[in-house]
Amino acid sequence: MKSHIHSSFCPAFKAGWKNKIMNKEKLNQVLHLINTEKSKEAQNLFNEILPEETVEYLMVSGKLEQKFQNWGKAMNAYSKVVQIDPENLEAKNRIKMIQSILNFWNPEMFNP
Repeated sequence: MKSHIHSSFCPAFKAGWKNKIMNKEKLNQVLHLINTEKSKEAQNLFNEILPEETVEYLMVSGKLEQKFQNWGKAMNAYSKVVQIDPENLEAKNRIKMIQSILNFWNPEMFNP
């Protein structure tokens, strides 16, 4: 027996996959811009991407926030990565690095 997918479902399904592929390509472009010190361009391109709760999206978000020294937003992004993927060493290391930076700048911040 042939399975039948409702015809109205197909365009939405195809559009969803197309958006995911486009997001992935844009995320890779944003990473390239970050790595080549074009942070403002990276930020503009990142703002065009539909937000998603994926490790890839959140890691790029964290790296971009970190580039602009938005430590809290970067920590939040990396923390969400660790919630999704508890074994993600890059996210864990970036959290530790930001904590070290904040402790260096303001040692009393975490010890009231």
